[in-house]
Amino acid sequence: MRSGWFGLVAVAALLTSCGDGAGDSEPTLQFRVGGTVSGLDGSITLQLNSGERLTLSQSGPFLFETPIDDGNPYRVAITTAPAEQVCTLKAPSGRIAGTDVDSVQATCVRRTYTLGGRVAGVTGSLQLSLDSGETLSVDAPSAFTFQTQLPRGSPYTVTLGTPPRGFRCALTGGSGTVAGPVTDITVQCTPWFALTTFQPAKLVLGQNDFTLRLPNQGDSTGYTTQFRPAGHPTLVEGRLYVSDSGNHRIVGFDVMPTANGPSASFFLGQIDFFPHSESAGPRGLARPATIAVEAGRMVVADRGNNRVVVHLSTPKDTFVPANAIVGQPDFLNISPRCDRRSLRTPSGVSLVQGKLVVADTDNHRVLIWNTLPTSHNAAADLVLGQPGFTSCVANDAHQDGTSAEAPTASTLSRPEGVWTDGTRLLVADTGNHRVLLWNPFPTTNGQPADLVLGQPGFTTADAATSATGMNAPNNVNSTGQQIFVSERGNNRITLWNQFPTNNGAAAELVLGQPDLTSRSRSDPPIEDPDQDPIPSARSLYAPGGVLLAAPYLVVTDTENHRTLIFESQ
Repeated sequence: MRSGWFGLVAVAALLTSCGDGAGDSEPTLQFRVGGTVSGLDGSITLQLNSGERLTLSQSGPFLFETPIDDGNPYRVAITTAPAEQVCTLKAPSGRIAGTDVDSVQATCVRRTYTLGGRVAGVTGSLQLSLDSGETLSVDAPSAFTFQTQLPRGSPYTVTLGTPPRGFRCALTGGSGTVAGPVTDITVQCTPWFALTTFQPAKLVLGQNDFTLRLPNQGDSTGYTTQFRPAGHPTLVEGRLYVSDSGNHRIVGFDVMPTANGPSASFFLGQIDFFPHSESAGPRGLARPATIAVEAGRMVVADRGNNRVVVHLSTPKDTFVPANAIVGQPDFLNISPRCDRRSLRTPSGVSLVQGKLVVADTDNHRVLIWNTLPTSHNAAADLVLGQPGFTSCVANDAHQDGTSAEAPTASTLSRPEGVWTDGTRLLVADTGNHRVLLWNPFPTTNGQPADLVLGQPGFTTADAATSATGMNAPNNVNSTGQQIFVSERGNNRITLWNQFPTNNGAAAELVLGQPDLTSRSRSDPPIEDPDQDPIPSARSLYAPGGVLLAAPYLVVTDTENHRTLIFESQ
């Protein structure tokens, strides 16, 4: 590039005729800057020292017109480049050193875009494959981005590998044409329990093996014993909590147990593992039932104290005090009452989207707080099962303070279990042998339910042992797709694989029994009602609640004085 137009641009200025020329300055030498452009597909504009701009439309050599004095610095910059190319400069700056510069290199390549998104609703490893051949392992829940990048106009397809056990996952945005960065590839997973009728449990807590059922293993309270565990257990940050109701405590395990008869790591409600009676105060419990957790906050249905205990951070040690009480004016009062601030033997709790829902069992109603109370004596915002907050009679269909012969869609009788996802509400209406569904979530006092399970309609309350009938359903839980109901009177857990759309829909599967018409409390069945039942890994005796922590399904098997852990297949 130093031939012809490339070379010395400015030479010494002509000497002016001034005497003999003594004192004339040395000539100023000037040089030009150039280089090459490669890979260009479109137009690029280069700028020299924030001054001259040079626009090029094809690859090849370039040269700025503006000369630069010898010894002065130069800098070349890209001010515009083709929309679908990325252009970079090599050796774009330096200082003139007695010669022209031809070493600036502008290299342009086709612009490419990343592809990514997010996996939600599951914990564990999940594989995603891009049709280019790249496979990405994602530790969910998290965002992800493939290393492979594609240019605009390129088609792409993402496929989903086998989801973690106990989950179903749906892929959206998994194919398309690149028009920029792809950020909306979404994998949404939900728990899905693949179970079989009469499936045996994998592990037992509270007993050393599946054939034992004595309260506290026939001895006194200990680290490994249970006495009438009740309600839904909960799992948070890998810790398992079970309401050991007859021992007036919650037993906590630092990790999900992996062997039969494990020792508890800590206790709530008691100062140690020795036998103690029920108590109140900020640290006490009396016949606790369901436990619920959301965003690190824990609530416990403290039945014997007629209250719900609130922990604003999940307890991890023995005898941790509660932060607040719902249903009582302070930590010491435990009297049952019927008003918007009080409870009577609450059995079920749910904590979702900040809402606290309580099955106020012996007031025959469900109370709802729109925000989790953080201080004592908070007033409920909504009541179901009753026309108002001062009515507490079972099946008060005529709103006259007396029980009617038949229930309605607006009445309740000893409800013990509740579940909500913030959009729908399920209530185990125990005394009416049914489960009620509100869809959408209720917003007015005494609002009637939209659908009933366990009965053909809203005006019957017959106990039954069948696919469509129920006997004392005392708790209900759901993944948002599947519904699980524990039935104390039928000694079983019944399962619906989708939310029903008609009254009296039949259950599809049962745990604890060989079929949907059996209700034995023993395995094998025994005919003599006075004979002690013989438990097995498959049997249940008045189960109290169900934890759905995929792939684990944890059941409090109340009258067998144990907790069973099933695993999704």
